Amino acid sequence: MSAGFSPASLRRLRSWATGLMTDECRIVSHGRPVTDPHTGKATSPETVRYEGRCKVQTSGGLAAENTEGGIVQALGAVTPVWSLYLHLPYGTTGLSPGDVAEITAATDPNLKGRKFRLLNMQSEKTHATACRWNVKEVGNSNEQ
Repeated sequence: MSAGFSPASLRRLRSWATGLMTDECRIVSHGRPVTDPHTGKATSPETVRYEGRCKVQTSGGLAAENTEGGIVQALGAVTPVWSLYLHLPYGTTGLSPGDVAEITAATDPNLKGRKFRLLNMQSEKTHATACRWNVKEVGNSNEQ
């Protein structure tokens, strides 16, 4: 028996990774704004790109400190930088940078309703077990 890597092992690992995705999300893309001729209100039509299992993941903190500017920097203060990731099942396609994911169900009640803008895919590798995206929270800081 070979001690090397096998396709069956990769299938099991992908299944295990998907099993860790206990939250649910809905990912939409926004089209070009359309102005209602009667109300003058501009809206951006949404297209659903994905609905299903997901996992929100963070990394960083004190190992990735960001020095603030101005008086905060003069006082020697630092702000921890947290990287955010959204994990989706392996093989999830049709998503693009700029799409927005909303957490629709979560085991952590603090996550439900939060929105994340997809920045770039982070899982381009030979033996990927999930589709991982770098994301930024929408409505946090100066993000709209």
